[in-house]
Amino acid sequence: MEQTNPFYDLSIIYNKDDKVMRALLNELVDLGYKTIAIEQSFDHSKKEPGKRGSEMFPEPHKIEHLRKEFQGKLRILQRITILYVDVNVSHAMSVSLNLRKFNVIAGQPKTDAALTHCCTSFNGELVTFDPVAGSRLLVNRKAYQIAVRRGMFFEIKYAPAIADSNNRKDMIKIAQNYCTKGKSKNIIFSSGAVHEFQLRGPYDVANLAYIFGLSEDQGKNAVDRNCRKLFLKAESRRMGKTIMFVKGNGPIVFSDSSEAEDDQEMEDLQAELNETRENNQPNKRLKVH
Repeated sequence: MEQTNPFYDLSIIYNKDDKVMRALLNELVDLGYKTIAIEQSFDHSKKEPGKRGSEMFPEPHKIEHLRKEFQGKLRILQRITILYVDVNVSHAMSVSLNLRKFNVIAGQPKTDAALTHCCTSFNGELVTFDPVAGSRLLVNRKAYQIAVRRGMFFEIKYAPAIADSNNRKDMIKIAQNYCTKGKSKNIIFSSGAVHEFQLRGPYDVANLAYIFGLSEDQGKNAVDRNCRKLFLKAESRRMGKTIMFVKGNGPIVFSDSSEAEDDQEMEDLQAELNETRENNQPNKRLKVH
């Protein structure tokens, strides 16, 4: 399993220009991020007819040269965001081979039905939205609670809000919806940045909690602990069911201390019970005539 360290930014938009990507990654290092995910999108609703199985989804972009260049500075993950409108995406995902190559799978629903499916059945880790595309879908309370129980996370991107005031209003509206319906549980903050000028430091990002209706602790977890939990869930999806063998180097000693403690507790309980019985018995006094 890959090791990750805080802080996290799980949405850095992929660019074919290596110069742009290096500028983004260098800025992330300077700001104090340690784990990031390069995001690429796939619109399932615009899939080519006749494509089935693993060929439906693209392979991850080749970024091995960037990983080698920033080794020791950044842990670079790969993420795919799937835009879809109906539940037919489930079958395509279940038979896809390319999806297993991604570290993180996010769902971006485009309809209310797709949003409900994303919370209740989507085989991924993240629910996201795109304010630039005018997405104003609001989740209901039941779907939100199911998503939290399944270990799903909800993403809020701050870079689009920097670029446009209308995007900022939509983002705040959706964040307030998360607060109302689910008490802002399982929220993560990501940038969604396309160039380095849209990036902000992790502590500045955590302070966005006051705008989005989160508590101070929830804001810190949104760039740290929740992202780590999301990564672990993603790794469990990729690895599937596994068997672990534990081999001890030294002698195995079986301690019976727990049994001795249980016996002592039983003795103390029996003594207390006997004392209670004695106290409850009526005093027998001899009557002298």
